[in-house]
This record gives sequence, structure tokens and C-alpha cells, in this order.
Amino acid sequence: MGRIVLVVSCIIALFAAGAVIPSDSDTPVSFPEQNGNTSVFAIGEELVYNVRYGFISLGKITVTVTGSKETSNGMIYQASAEIASYSGVPFVSLHHIYSSEMATGFYSLWFESLERKRNEWDVMRFNFDYDGMRVLVEEGLQGYEELTDTLEIDNYYQDGLSLFYFARGYIGTEENITTPTLINKDVVTTDFVFNGARTSRKSKGFDYPVDVIELRGHANFSGIFGLTGAFRGWFSNDDAAIPVEAKLRVLIGNVTVELIEWNRQGWNPPRYASNK
Repeated sequence: MGRIVLVVSCIIALFAAGAVIPSDSDTPVSFPEQNGNTSVFAIGEELVYNVRYGFISLGKITVTVTGSKETSNGMIYQASAEIASYSGVPFVSLHHIYSSEMATGFYSLWFESLERKRNEWDVMRFNFDYDGMRVLVEEGLQGYEELTDTLEIDNYYQDGLSLFYFARGYIGTEENITTPTLINKDVVTTDFVFNGARTSRKSKGFDYPVDVIELRGHANFSGIFGLTGAFRGWFSNDDAAIPVEAKLRVLIGNVTVELIEWNRQGWNPPRYASNK
């Protein structure tokens, strides 16, 4: 479930295709033109998801847009996600916190993963240096992190949280995209099919059928808790593009991720009308 943020982190979750970094290392890298929907970065937005296996609830995911800042390269958006299993679940015991900084092109600039182990937090941090075509990796117990690796890169990358906003930013664009993704220092890819049909979804979290657009994709890797393979997600059919449900495959089988609470100013799930 630690990689369930890839569906919610697709809802994901599971996502920056785009311009290839120039092969001449002396050429400065410019961020690609932004074609996605940046209105998904509503400061203060908080989305809460329940993760269940059949009728058994496994845990909760809380995703928040925490802030933004303006730089010479454009706006940078900051977000966090907390993934925690419910107490008493016999085969799941997880507590992760992800933090990410993203450019308006939905590419990762900085990423931090905290994993609770007994009474300590284990840290992994990625600092993306696109001009130098490298990623600086820091690891260790919180407060004792140190530089452990330098990874060479040749493209713009996603991390485990920026994928969530990339999927929201490009849903409905009628594109098929394979995006490079950095997971646990492994360079992998995630496939997205953004030309999904408009439909409706019913859930315990809503009093009416919600107007949504379907997303399909494939995780070309095996992540934490065995997340891999095909996934599906349904996003609100409006500018907020909020994931309301996802289905994905993990170690124990197929799980469902459902939106149960939200806090976004002025937003309620759009009601589905068949004649719309």
C-alpha cells in the first residue's frame, strides 16, 4: 500500500512524459512548456481515501497541497501524502509520509519519503538537478541523513507523489503517455491512457452518481506491497480533476481506493447527468 499513492498516486495512483533533456551536458536545461491543468494545485486542498480489499478496510491515504512559491523557472507547488494502515489489520502495518515539490510542467524537483520503523523514521530524499542531469540521493535515519548516491538521468522524472498530480493534470487530454518514474532509486516507467470515456461512479462517500472520466494504465514495475500491472482510475469531470476511485493490483490481490472526505474551497463532486 506504500505505492498505493501511485494510484492515488493515480488514483492512483499511478505519472511526465515530455521533453528529453539535451544530450550536450553543457546546454542548460529549460523546463518544458506546461500543457496540463494546473488548477489541480489548489492550496489547502485535502483529499482522504479509504483503501479496502473486498469488504475489509486496510488503511487511509491523506493527500494535501501544502503550498507554492514563485521562482525564475515559474511556480513550484508543494504537496504531501500520508499513508497509514488501520490498527488491528493483521497483514498490513504501514506508515509512510511523502513530500514533493513539482514544477508547473508536473515534473518532480524534490521528493522525500519517510517510513516509520518502530520508533524512528527512515528517510530517502531525491534532489533533481536537471541542469546537471543527475539526482542526488540522501538516505538514513531522520536527522542523520547523508548523500549515498548520484544517479544519472536523461529526462524529466516523476516521483511517487508527483504522479498523482500529473495524472490529474492530463486527464481528458486524449493522449497516451509513458512517463519515466524514479522509485526507490530504480528508473522505471508508468503507462497512461488519458482518452478514457466519460461515465458515472457511485460510492458510499456520495449521495448521487458522480460525473467522472476513466483513466487506464500499467505500472511497469513491482512496488511496495507488490503493486504492479494494470490499474484503473475515475476522476471528477471538472477542472479539479479529483480522483474519486481507483482499482489496482497489490500483493494480496485487487484493492479499491475510494474518496471518503475532501476539503477544497467551492468544490463538490459533479453530479452525473446522462444528457450532459
